[in-house]
Amino acid sequence: MLRSILPETLAPTLPLLALPLVVLALILTLNLSDRSTSPSESKAQETPRRILAMDVQSLTRQVEVAGRSSPGYFDTVVRKRLRDLLVDKVSLETGMERESVRRTLADKTQGPLLLRDFALYQLLYYPPARKSGARLQMLRETIERLESWKA
Repeated sequence: MLRSILPETLAPTLPLLALPLVVLALILTLNLSDRSTSPSESKAQETPRRILAMDVQSLTRQVEVAGRSSPGYFDTVVRKRLRDLLVDKVSLETGMERESVRRTLADKTQGPLLLRDFALYQLLYYPPARKSGARLQMLRETIERLESWKA
């Protein structure tokens, strides 16, 4: 390309040939240095805190509704939540996986053996009481037993 610009009689010198290469190298260096990234401090991602007040309000509303509702609602919502709490506690205390604890507790023969508390198992896995007062008393007893349960 340089030969087409310069006359044929003039012989290109070494600096004249190297100058375009140096300019090209500078252009590439500047271009790449603008695109390069420098390492930055990695910040640990904070997990958002669960708003416990909302959880407590929700659970309080569920208990209030459970006191006035049908045994089916009590069983599907409130007792399911208590069963989940029991599964979490048993999993933490015994070191078993949550799903295997859930399956074991659902089994009528292995569940009471794992808990070693037949009354607690009966409260959570047998049919609930029909009257609302009895259901709320059952709920209080279940919570007390859950709190005191140890592996």
